[in-house]
Amino acid sequence: MTECERIIKEGILPAEFFKEEIMCDFLVTEKRKKIWAVIIDMLFKFDSVCRKHNLRYYLSYGALLGAIRHHGVIPWDDDLDVNMPREDYEKLLNLKDEFNDPYFLQIPGEDPGYWFSHAMIRNSNTTGTAWGFCYQQFNHGIWLDIFPMDNCIPEKAEENWRKINELVMINSTNMRRSLPYPTERDVKRMKQYPNRDYREVLKELDETAQMFNNQETEYCIAATITPYPVNRMIYKWKDALDTIDYEYYGRKIKIPRNYDTILKTTYGDYMQFPPKESRGTWHAYAIFEPDVPYKECLKKIHEEDILKHQ
Repeated sequence: MTECERIIKEGILPAEFFKEEIMCDFLVTEKRKKIWAVIIDMLFKFDSVCRKHNLRYYLSYGALLGAIRHHGVIPWDDDLDVNMPREDYEKLLNLKDEFNDPYFLQIPGEDPGYWFSHAMIRNSNTTGTAWGFCYQQFNHGIWLDIFPMDNCIPEKAEENWRKINELVMINSTNMRRSLPYPTERDVKRMKQYPNRDYREVLKELDETAQMFNNQETEYCIAATITPYPVNRMIYKWKDALDTIDYEYYGRKIKIPRNYDTILKTTYGDYMQFPPKESRGTWHAYAIFEPDVPYKECLKKIHEEDILKHQ
């Protein structure tokens, strides 16, 4: 039984959900719907664990944008993000046993070869990875991103953002060093960034992200990641922590009550769609197979690589 068959059988999503359709002038294929189903299922699992243990979180970034603008996943997106206050995030990391197969709570440095700067939930019976990392020996299932929120002093945020961005790039590059057939771009990156021990990098990154957690601040930031310019990532704690239940594919999930301020901070006029030609390009480098376990999928990729380079 595939994960999508299980999701239908358990009544998490109906069979009609998977039908190909055009949404906002974008063709949402059956395969993309399957990817959505897997990440929605993981979100529901995550939400249930958080409610059980009284952990705070909210749907964030493109996931929040999709919930408000599209009442679901953005038609051209393929992942979901959640933010958690650092205190709750650390508690979650001690709840690995709550995520039984096929769910897997992936923690930086604990899953061998996984050196990203934040935790994820993966579905082990699926494949969701990128070409540059597909030789690393970690769980490569389709994922749900979990970002910790730390205290922020806006005047000092830019300096920390630049340092963390450099550290993120170092470990991202180091995960490419396992590639037996790196591209010219990969080789260039390997020359650009030093080959430091991932544990040192993660330690320095976390220390930098949590630099202001020993004092009270009005502002917060998901400091361990750098997808946007720093001014678009800083929120007031009162806006981030005040959440409400929101209808999402037949369940209730958490979003900020003041989502308008959050979304305007990050996206400006967030109701405006991107140009048609740029829709669906965010994870164009990714490998998604919602019906195939990652171990099986990566074995085939590695075998094809060997044949291609003989």
